[in-house]
Amino acid sequence: MNTHKKYGNDTNNKLKVLQLGKQYYPHIGGIEVTMQQFAEGIQDSMVSHVLASQDKGPARHTIINGVPVYYAKSWGILASLPISWDLIRYLRKHHSEYDIIHLHMPFPLGDLACLLSGFKGKLVLYWHSDVVRQKKALLFYKPLMNWTLRRADAIAIATQGNIDGSPYVKPFEKKCVRIPFGLRAAWEEKSDRYWAEKETLPAVSHKENPSLHLLFIGRLVYYKGCDVLIAAMEAIKTEFPLELASISLHLVGTGAMESELKKRVARAALNHHIRFLGEVSDSVLEQEIRRCDVLVFPSVANSEAFGLVQLEAMAFGKPVINTSLPTGVPWVSLHKKTGLTIPPNNKKALQKAILWMLKNPGKRCQMGIVARKRIKDEFTQEQMLNRIMKLYQDICPRQDEENP
Repeated sequence: MNTHKKYGNDTNNKLKVLQLGKQYYPHIGGIEVTMQQFAEGIQDSMVSHVLASQDKGPARHTIINGVPVYYAKSWGILASLPISWDLIRYLRKHHSEYDIIHLHMPFPLGDLACLLSGFKGKLVLYWHSDVVRQKKALLFYKPLMNWTLRRADAIAIATQGNIDGSPYVKPFEKKCVRIPFGLRAAWEEKSDRYWAEKETLPAVSHKENPSLHLLFIGRLVYYKGCDVLIAAMEAIKTEFPLELASISLHLVGTGAMESELKKRVARAALNHHIRFLGEVSDSVLEQEIRRCDVLVFPSVANSEAFGLVQLEAMAFGKPVINTSLPTGVPWVSLHKKTGLTIPPNNKKALQKAILWMLKNPGKRCQMGIVARKRIKDEFTQEQMLNRIMKLYQDICPRQDEENP
């Protein structure tokens, strides 16, 4: 990060930043990945710590890739939230040690901890997504959430679509700073190697009867739209059985709908075309991205705010079929440029998009080339870290910067 001034070797002269979130590595999800990118990416220029809860277990301190992490004691999970007075206690005790608390939302326990801590420094939010399905819980959480939004000195958010599509954030738009998510550096390096290998191979002539390998990556839960994807495959089997012979789909991930989806695939006799791979290692995930032709991202609800997996596939030059949610999803992969964007929860539109990708291999390859360029231009980890560090420094300038 050579575009921003470092504050010397004396840690007393550095900004002190605490990343606060529901969970942290080794738990892996979009929020956790972003927290880790921020925490590790700023540590050369700033003092970087992490405070996170956990599903259940005793409190523990550890250091992960040079970053001190405190996992607060938790008695378990209730309504998707950890039961952890320890997280509140820890922040009340240590809040004065930080210039900035960076809260990753939605995380009601984190909002409450900030409220009760007495913290007087700068509060930055990263708004990852709205609360969509837990409507009853939202009745109780909304006043606290609104306090946090009013209290915040800045709200980092991935895209304008996330602002316009959120009735909670929109009133605070003047506080918002657009900071798109960035592709993890390790995945960028992997995609670079893949691209270098690909460029050494002879040009592939597109067959008259091409095949199409589809890939889905994500949790098998309601808002990911896997039921719509299976329905589209069923429709192809019924209406275009010859085309189905050339189409395969792999689903990476687990979740509450897994058993239901597997039974549906078996009833439709689609087992030869659809495989469930479950949780996989990074090396297997890389192989799946390498061999796929198209990433399918059929999310149906605003809980899907961005879709980091789109970045991973696009970096490998893979076009995306995504949905026109009023969030950042369709802003990542652009319709008819880096893939196809269809209405959410529309099996007919998804069926048509899949068949278009099958019948237009040359055009989909061109989309993949544009997709990779878009990642390099807009979504690198370095760009994201430069933007977040500039935000920290803008809201909390150091004395030596004010008086050089």
